Amino acid sequence: MIKGMATLLLFQFAGEALATSLRLPLSGPIVGMALLLVWLTLKEGVDDNLASTADGLLANMAVLFVPVGVGV
Repeated sequence: MIKGMATLLLFQFAGEALATSLRLPLSGPIVGMALLLVWLTLKEGVDDNLASTADGLLANMAVLFVPVGVGV
């Protein structure tokens, strides 16, 4: 799971760096997500580490949004 999380954070960092350096009107995580999509398309699939990390994050997504809901 550490390798999958590192991959996600690497793409988020690359998106932040690209969006900041090029002064794009998009946020860094959006650019990073687009880069990840391109990478996965070229790779033609998702490896097991990334898939298990994504499944773990999706399973706990409700817990991540509870503080936001309470704040609103």
